[in-house]
Amino acid sequence: MDVGEFIDTYSDDLITIHEARAAVYTHPLRGDYAFAELLDASFSRILVVFVVGGIEAMLESWRDRDGFNVLEKYFAQKVTNGERVTSLYQAFSDAGIHVDRQIFDDYLAIKYLRNTIIHGRWKQHEKDWLDARGFPSDTRKLTKEHLDKIEHVNQNMMFYVALTGLVDPNAPRPPKLVKLDETITRRKDDTGILRIRDIERIIWNNLERIDAHIYADIEKTAITKKYDWTGGRSQAELNALGHEECKRLFYLAARRAGEENYERLAQHRELAKQALEFWREYWQRAVASSLDEARIGHAAELLENSDFVRTVGGAPWPSFIHNMPDDAARSVVDSALEKSGKFTSEQIVNAFKSGYHMYGAVRNIMPVTLFIARLPIVDPANTSGYLREAARALCAFRLNRAWYSWAENHRPPNGESLAFYERMAEELARRPSAT
Repeated sequence: MDVGEFIDTYSDDLITIHEARAAVYTHPLRGDYAFAELLDASFSRILVVFVVGGIEAMLESWRDRDGFNVLEKYFAQKVTNGERVTSLYQAFSDAGIHVDRQIFDDYLAIKYLRNTIIHGRWKQHEKDWLDARGFPSDTRKLTKEHLDKIEHVNQNMMFYVALTGLVDPNAPRPPKLVKLDETITRRKDDTGILRIRDIERIIWNNLERIDAHIYADIEKTAITKKYDWTGGRSQAELNALGHEECKRLFYLAARRAGEENYERLAQHRELAKQALEFWREYWQRAVASSLDEARIGHAAELLENSDFVRTVGGAPWPSFIHNMPDDAARSVVDSALEKSGKFTSEQIVNAFKSGYHMYGAVRNIMPVTLFIARLPIVDPANTSGYLREAARALCAFRLNRAWYSWAENHRPPNGESLAFYERMAEELARRPSAT
């Protein structure tokens, strides 16, 4: 079944409104004071407009699928909104579908509220109806309670309209009232109170934004006439070079622009220093508080070791051993090890537990790209400092990939995804401005 453009966009907009409200209420920099009351009034006014639009778009779209012929009543000519909604309710009742009259009465109130907001003026009969349905006659006084009621009406009305096209007209009618309960339609608010672990996530997300923000300008720089990474090569010549060599030329073209203080890149130097401080704070909190760099390196080497493949074989425990107490984990490993094995159960358990920790702490390649393919480009003079952090990030993410490969695929990683960045780091370290 195709979903019409406007049903789809109204649905997307309603999701966005709710997500935006949740984001505002849980934002760590938002003060918790009287402004909160204004937020619910604002979001309620916005929600009203899109709810009515969405319901009417669905009513129009589903007319052709209406097996009960009830939706036509809504589109009768030259009738008031009150008559329109009442006739729609009556059509459902006449068709033997026991819909809730309260939903339709509240929908009429929401339509009146929508008209008031759009046109910026009240009509007395609409004001009286809103008051009777428990809505304020001052749109500044809408609250979370009203927002929940609007959402409750929206979900029930969408449900009713859908019934006209999904239920067989010849089937027995439901004997009970058809209604979605408020426990289903009400959205639960998060308090927005942070836990210590949330600080790490905030820092990580900020680093991802910095990485993407700087990359956007690197990309624009590398296609300028002065720093064009293609060097005038044809598409056939570029194809012959291969993907990795093209990527290398792309970054080196941008690096040259950074060395020449190209403004689009140079403007990010202060941000680069901020990124370095954020990363160091993140590393201390998420990694160094539990694992030292030596343990990370040893774990990565073990999980990538070719002899380790023969030791582990097709054992199932790589996918769950990290959840077991150390003693129990070592017993499981001991039972599978050959006596002449090169690795002890303690080494293996430590490696898998370290890998699992790194899977959560350094969750994707972002720190590698940030410290190799972003910051040394916009701030070449401080390349050596960025590459020191890159070495940490590379080792950590190597361990992440090694653990994942064993836990999910029961085999060691191939290491190809990081080889390019290792070579780029070596090349940048040799450049004259890498001091």
